[in-house]
Amino acid sequence: MLSLLATWAFLAAGEPVAAPVPAPEAPRIFANEGGLAVVLGHELAEVSFVAVHCSALERYTQQVLAIPAIPGVVNGVPQAKGRLEIVDLPGQPDVSVRTQAGQVIVSVRLSSPAAAAQRASEAAARTWVGRVAFAAGQPLTASEPWVAQALASETRALLRPAMVDFWYREGRLAAPARVADILQGKAPEREAFLFWRALRQDVGVSAEQTRVLIAAAQGRDTRKILATLAKSEEEWWLAARANLLLTRSPVSLGMRESAEALEDAARFVFDLGAGDVVLTGPQVARQRDATGVRQGMAARLLTLRREILRQNPVYHNAWRTLGTWLERFPKSAPEELDVLWADFQKEVREAEAMRKEIQAVLVEPGSK
Repeated sequence: MLSLLATWAFLAAGEPVAAPVPAPEAPRIFANEGGLAVVLGHELAEVSFVAVHCSALERYTQQVLAIPAIPGVVNGVPQAKGRLEIVDLPGQPDVSVRTQAGQVIVSVRLSSPAAAAQRASEAAARTWVGRVAFAAGQPLTASEPWVAQALASETRALLRPAMVDFWYREGRLAAPARVADILQGKAPEREAFLFWRALRQDVGVSAEQTRVLIAAAQGRDTRKILATLAKSEEEWWLAARANLLLTRSPVSLGMRESAEALEDAARFVFDLGAGDVVLTGPQVARQRDATGVRQGMAARLLTLRREILRQNPVYHNAWRTLGTWLERFPKSAPEELDVLWADFQKEVREAEAMRKEIQAVLVEPGSK
């Protein structure tokens, strides 16, 4: 009997005690508080990324446009900072805005890396626009859609200056959007960007620019401003857009632009006594003793030296070879210049072939 009891006692003592199941760890939330909004999210890198775009928008509105920071109290009513949440909720738009307990809340889904910068900029812009409208006692839907789109594009341009050159280049190639589409936010962001820059240029002083932007954010009709600039808003837009694009030289050129500029640089038209004639490189080399030819080619070399750094890399070798030919034009033998000219033409053909390959890939990304 004692032996049996001892056996049971031994077995009971040897049974393992089940460890308590730990409670699931609550998801960690990171926060970054800036002047415009508190940015919240589960990933620190995403929170920092969006916060950078909020800070860029603040710099743009306060330093470029000289708009004071949105006050903490308006008409005796405390104004809460915006709340910008990085979430991925099924069935919800990529960027949405709402108010809750006196606070403007913006939700943004970053998801795709390719779209992250555009969405972060849009979220920051809609936070600013929402707070401006809310401070004036207006609903969030009161503001004109173009305002947030334009501010988002300016935010991206501030963080990625190459976007400015890209949009200007695109603008030269694309047909202008209708004013109605721009105001309703239905035009490409490039057009909203150009529209705001053209409007700023024409309304004049900084204080007037601020007034126009805040008024549009609070829901006032931008068309009333356009009516003071011209009888026809479409005519004003076409003229202002063209003036904006033509008065700013791009930092760098696209393939088509670089090819056209190269063609102009290598086209020689001179009056040799019987009216203007178009000469090839070898032909003009044999007329270099003429004063007009000598002066014209010297001016052409100066232009090339000024423009070569802006050229598209696809045409770099062709531009460089033409530059060598122009540098040696005054003193080298015509036969030596002919060899260099043949090299130049070869570089042009190779650049054209490369351009076609690149364009084919851009049109058909899956092609080999």
